[in-house]
Amino acid sequence: MERQATTTPQALLKAALGRWRESLVVLACLGNAAFPEASQAAEPEASEAAIQAAYLFNFARFTEWPASAFATKTAPLNSCLLGRREALANAMISLNDRPVQGHPLRFFQPERPDELKLCHLVFIAETDSRRRAQYLQMLATQPTLTVSDIEGFAQDGGMIRVMRVGTRLRFEINRNQTQKTGLKLAADLLNLATNIVEPDSGASR
Repeated sequence: MERQATTTPQALLKAALGRWRESLVVLACLGNAAFPEASQAAEPEASEAAIQAAYLFNFARFTEWPASAFATKTAPLNSCLLGRREALANAMISLNDRPVQGHPLRFFQPERPDELKLCHLVFIAETDSRRRAQYLQMLATQPTLTVSDIEGFAQDGGMIRVMRVGTRLRFEINRNQTQKTGLKLAADLLNLATNIVEPDSGASR
């Protein structure tokens, strides 16, 4: 019988704030953290959101944006959320002002389509498929890292899909889409992915 993890949401977020040289190990360890069952945890949703937020933080650490994506070398790196996901929003807010490649991390939720251009990283939790497709179309040519946990996201033009496999989180990457927008993912991050989706060629790793 697999032992249930007792790691708290706060501890998971703290682990994600390790130094750059340790962050790859942290990301791998987060993937091995088991989610508690609802009957054994008061806030299972908050625990899962904390792990997702930690993933987002480390995805940002292993992504290189073009210099033109920032007004200055120390401008904020904006992380955004599209859709209603209160627990995840709270977890992302708790990471505000943490440094990522010299940029302070800042969270906000766009209220208008034109605000999407301000986002460097977007978690798309929108359940309406048409609206989700519209978001991806608007973001298709700008250097914004798009992440979601919705099935088929990477195949539909999203960049990273975080997925729950049993009691653990894994992720797959649409490498073609990141390259089209000028983003560069570290080789170590690509190696950690469960799957590399290549929609243009119909192939995957």
